[in-house]
Amino acid sequence: MELLKKNIHTERIKSKALLQIPLETDINVPDAKPDVAKVIYDCGTIKVDEIKTGMNKIWVKGKLCYQLLYQTDGEEKAFAGMDGEIPFMEEIYLDKLEGTDRVVCRSTLDDMRIHIINSRKLSIQSVISLEPRVEESISEELCVELDSAGEADQKLEYRKKSLDFLETIVKKRDLLRIHEEARLPSGMPEIGAALWKNASISSISFRPMDEKLGITGELNIFVVYREDTSGRVNWYETVIPFNGTVECQNSREGMIADVLYDIGHEEIAVREDADGEFRVIGIEMTVELEIKLYEKESTSIVADVYGVSCEVQADIDSRQFRDLCMELDIEEKLTRSVRLEDADPKILQVCHSDARARLAEIAWKDGQLRLTGEIDLQVLYAANESESGLCPVRSSVPFEIVRDIPDVDEGQLDQNSVSVWIPQQAVSIKDSAQFEWRGSIHVRILMYSVKNEEILTDLKVEPINADVLEKLPGFAIYYVRPGDSLWQIGKRYYVSVGRIKEMNNLTEDEIKPGDKILIVK
Repeated sequence: MELLKKNIHTERIKSKALLQIPLETDINVPDAKPDVAKVIYDCGTIKVDEIKTGMNKIWVKGKLCYQLLYQTDGEEKAFAGMDGEIPFMEEIYLDKLEGTDRVVCRSTLDDMRIHIINSRKLSIQSVISLEPRVEESISEELCVELDSAGEADQKLEYRKKSLDFLETIVKKRDLLRIHEEARLPSGMPEIGAALWKNASISSISFRPMDEKLGITGELNIFVVYREDTSGRVNWYETVIPFNGTVECQNSREGMIADVLYDIGHEEIAVREDADGEFRVIGIEMTVELEIKLYEKESTSIVADVYGVSCEVQADIDSRQFRDLCMELDIEEKLTRSVRLEDADPKILQVCHSDARARLAEIAWKDGQLRLTGEIDLQVLYAANESESGLCPVRSSVPFEIVRDIPDVDEGQLDQNSVSVWIPQQAVSIKDSAQFEWRGSIHVRILMYSVKNEEILTDLKVEPINADVLEKLPGFAIYYVRPGDSLWQIGKRYYVSVGRIKEMNNLTEDEIKPGDKILIVK
C-alpha cells in the first residue's frame, strides 16, 4: 500500500520576545559648531546593525541615529545643525532558540528628549523597543490519496477532509535602492549651507507580481538652509513619489504580501544644477526588506483509514498549520487643535510638521476590534518678524479606532502583523496662537491563526487475524448510540460505509441515536 503525498511549505513562530529599554547619554557639541542656546527641532531613528545568536539568547547590536536643529548662543538669532549616533548592545533571552536559527528583530523609537546641560553639552534620553522573533520554516508531507494497485486482497476504506492553510512561497531578505532628486522652485534663493536635511518614507505599499515584488511609496523631504547671498534662514519641503521592484522567484499576482522594512543607508546631498547654482537636492536611500509571500491553499487529505479485508495500523499525528484569519486595511481621519504657551512667540507661518503614530494596544472583545495609541506631533513654525526666527511646538494626539469584526476567535490568534503610517497630514493656522492639525492614520493588519490538524503519516497493512474473523457476526442489527457515525460502525465491523448504506437504503451519511443499522459481512 503506497501513500501518495504532497509536499507543502509553511512556517510557525518558534520564539519571540519584547524588550523595552532606556538609552541615555551625554553628547558634546563638536568644536566646529557654535554654542547651543535652544533646541529647535529633532528626530531620531533606530537601526539594527547585527544580531548574534546563541543558545536561548541573542545579542542585538545597533545605534540610535539622531539629528537636531538648534539656535546658537549670541546676539544674532542664528541657527546650526548637528547629528550623530549612539551605539547600543543588548542581550535578549529567547526560549527554544538554537544557534543556527534566523532571527528577525523589529525596532522602534518610543520616545526621545534632548536637554541642554550647558552650551557645549547636551543630554539625550530615549526609550527604544526591540521585538525579536524566530519563524521556523516547516516542510510537511500530506497524504492526499492511497494507491492500492495490484493489491486486490487489501480492500481499504478511507475518508478525506479539506485542509485550509497558508503556504509560504517566498521568504527572503532584499534591498530596494532609491535614487531621487528634488529641485528648488525658481523663486527660491539657492542653498548656501544646509542646516537640516531629512528624508522619510511617508507611505509605502507592496504588490506581488509575476516573479517580482512591486513597491510604490512617497518620500517626504524637508531641508532648512542658509541662503547663499543674504545668509537668511529658509526652508523647503516636498513629496517625491518612488517605485521599484525586487526579484522574487515564484511570485504571482494575488499572493498575500507580509513585508517589514527599515531604512538602511541614507544620504542627502546638495548639488549644483546646470547653471552652477546649488538648487538640486539628491537623495540616495536603501530600504531593507524582510519579504514573505503567502498563498492561501485548500487541499483534500486522507483523514483516516481502516481495513475491510485486512488489518490496518494507521499512524495519525497532530501537526500545526498556519492560516490567515483576516486581512484589514483601516483608515481613520483625526484632528487636533494645538495652542501655544503664553510665552511662545506668535505664529507667522507653518514650516513643517512631523507626525509619528505609535500603536499601544490591539484588542478583540465582543466582536469588536479596538486599536489604541497616540500620534507624536512636532510642528516647526516661523514666528513674527519682531520675534525670534523658527520655533517648535510638540503635542500628542491620542486615538482609538473601533471596528466590528465578527467571527474572530481571540483564542486562536497566533500573531498579528501590523503596519501603521500617516499618509496625509496638514497644519493650518487658526489664529496667531493656535494651530489645527488634520491627518489620517492608516493601519494594515494581517491576522494569523494556528490550528492543530490530525494527519495520516504512515500506514501498515497486515492480513486480518483469524480470531478477529471468528468473532465477527455475519449478520447483526446495530442500535445507533449518541455520537456514533457510519464510519465508526463500519470500522468496528470491518464493513465499508458504502456497503452499510446499500444494505440500509441510506442516501446520506447522517444517522441519529435509536436508528437500527443492518450489518451484513
